[in-house]
Amino acid sequence: MSRLTALLPLSLVLATALTACSSTSAPPAKDAAKVETKDARPVETARVEQGELTARYAATATLQAEHEAKLISEVPGTVLDLLVEEGDAVRKGQLLARIDAAHSRLQLREANADLQRRQNDVARGEKLLARKLIAANAQDQAESEFAVRRAEVNLARVRVEKSEIRAPFDGIITRRWIKQGQLLAANAAVFDMANFTDLRAELRVPERDAVAISAGQRVDFTVDALGSRRFEAKVERVAPVVDRDSGTVKVTVRVDNQDHSLRPGLFTRMDIAFLHVANAVLMPKTAVLGSRGAETAYVIEDGKARRQPIRTGYDSGTRVQVLEGLAVGAEVVVTGQASLNEGSLVEVLHNDADGRLAQTRILAKTDNSGS
Repeated sequence: MSRLTALLPLSLVLATALTACSSTSAPPAKDAAKVETKDARPVETARVEQGELTARYAATATLQAEHEAKLISEVPGTVLDLLVEEGDAVRKGQLLARIDAAHSRLQLREANADLQRRQNDVARGEKLLARKLIAANAQDQAESEFAVRRAEVNLARVRVEKSEIRAPFDGIITRRWIKQGQLLAANAAVFDMANFTDLRAELRVPERDAVAISAGQRVDFTVDALGSRRFEAKVERVAPVVDRDSGTVKVTVRVDNQDHSLRPGLFTRMDIAFLHVANAVLMPKTAVLGSRGAETAYVIEDGKARRQPIRTGYDSGTRVQVLEGLAVGAEVVVTGQASLNEGSLVEVLHNDADGRLAQTRILAKTDNSGS
């Protein structure tokens, strides 16, 4: 009995030592899971779905007037009359300004007098030629000089007419370059004007999308300066060639602006719904990484991110058609890709109905360790 009593304390000491060693060398599974969870990258994901897609092309453009002009003074002189101001609506042929044409009028009178003298010479020469009192070449010379003087008269008359600046079409004066009494050189700018009724916008559409766009299609657009108000326009023409440098096609959009609520120079955001695709494989556009021809997406498998090459088709602005690389049901990363690498551990988060972030799944290993 005394020998057994002596061995009991020794066994207790050994058991205590073994327990301490095991606790030091092998941490609990829950502690290991916490370490792995700490290394996980938070991301938001979405599922690849099948559904209908309305393909849209969205772009920004600046409105331009189809008819606009910079009016110049083709003759030098002093501004005698300034008849319109910026913002004035004018009609085709309306007198806008008058330049002093005293010198041009004097030249016109002199040219007319010389022309009359040459005309008399021709008439007298015809009588003398009929009586064979002058040579035929002398009469030819007189007729030639008469033609020259007639051209000079016409030129002088044009100079006088050019002293009056008139509107070439219906429109609005957008800028006045001159002042009353200002001395102008030839070809000096006088007014800028534009017709606000007929506006245009030019879009550069990728060739893949351009083949589905044709004249007459509806275009919706907004103007930043006018808030949320929406406007309608029409595709007027699609260029027949593809730009070699950009791989795009010029699409011209016509805006009917009869009420003049819009004006040239406004910045617009245009949207063309040009194709409907049924039974398309769809994913959020925010999940797509890289440029066309080298696109990828991060797919979540077994709690890790895997970078998957994909090929996309048309997009609706928020969703994109998947042609290759992903199947319906695949889970793709839509937010947080910047922090990921191939094989990164992830912590998947989703937005709930109230807009709060709620954790829906952590690592599979973490779930297993808690069971």
